[in-house]
Amino acid sequence: MKHHSIKLSIRAVRAALLAALLISLQGACAKNKLAFAYSGRMDVDAVTVSSQTSGVIDSLSIKEGDAVKKGEAIAVINTDRLNAQRRQQAAQLAEFDSRRGAAEAQVQQAEAQVRQATAQLDFSRDSLARTEKVLAQGGETRQGRDQLATQVTVNQAGTAAAESNLRALRANLKLLATQAEGARAGLDLTDVALREAQILSPLDGVVLNKFHYQGELAGVGTPLVELADLSALNVEVYVPLSKLGSVVIGQKASVTANGVSRPFTGTVYWVASESEFTPKTILTQETQTTLVYGVKIRVPNAEGILKIGEPVDVRF
Repeated sequence: MKHHSIKLSIRAVRAALLAALLISLQGACAKNKLAFAYSGRMDVDAVTVSSQTSGVIDSLSIKEGDAVKKGEAIAVINTDRLNAQRRQQAAQLAEFDSRRGAAEAQVQQAEAQVRQATAQLDFSRDSLARTEKVLAQGGETRQGRDQLATQVTVNQAGTAAAESNLRALRANLKLLATQAEGARAGLDLTDVALREAQILSPLDGVVLNKFHYQGELAGVGTPLVELADLSALNVEVYVPLSKLGSVVIGQKASVTANGVSRPFTGTVYWVASESEFTPKTILTQETQTTLVYGVKIRVPNAEGILKIGEPVDVRF
């Protein structure tokens, strides 16, 4: 009986040791899995705001680090030249409109003349036709018939001249309408340039860089400031092909930064479709050189804790 009790005790000890070993191994595996991380640096999609018209910068008072709202005026380009150009274009347009109004009146008058000449021609032709019938019956002289034939010829020439004049006036009216349309288009472009002289922020964000200052000359396309929305940052890491199958768009990732006690939860929004060799500047816990795929994670940063360029570790 005593011998049997000793055997049971040995078995219990072995079972306890095995259970402890399994728990230890599971913990080690979990710890190793948790410890595996991909290194990267926080980045942001910055927007460079450029001048859309040329001129001296009248106002650019924002500073690097300032917060801006979408639609807020961040710079103003001098518009003296544009205002003078607009006055000139407006005067040209008014002149074309005035000339076109006069041309329209001339066209209407010429159309009336054509109608009158056509009516006279029709009447003289009818008269000639009746006279020729009477002449055939001996009731009219040839002299009277010849006079009517001459009148028809005169009316034909008058109608042709009236129609030619009408065509010329219509062509002139069309030309004036085209010129007025061009002047109006030029005026519209100037109005657009005047609106664009006030540079508005395209987003809610922060001024990262300021490239020019008040009083400097800016041309079309001159970069003025660089803005970014820091409420969400991005980090790109490189994942080897052997682990790429476990990374999908929409997947959550844990992002940790030095000096920050809590991790951040990001979302995978891009996975490269082509591989590349492991960049030398990217350090991972896998030391072998291999083909890797870029993976980008967007990380919410509403509190502004994460900074651009800050090194972080990413775990999937």
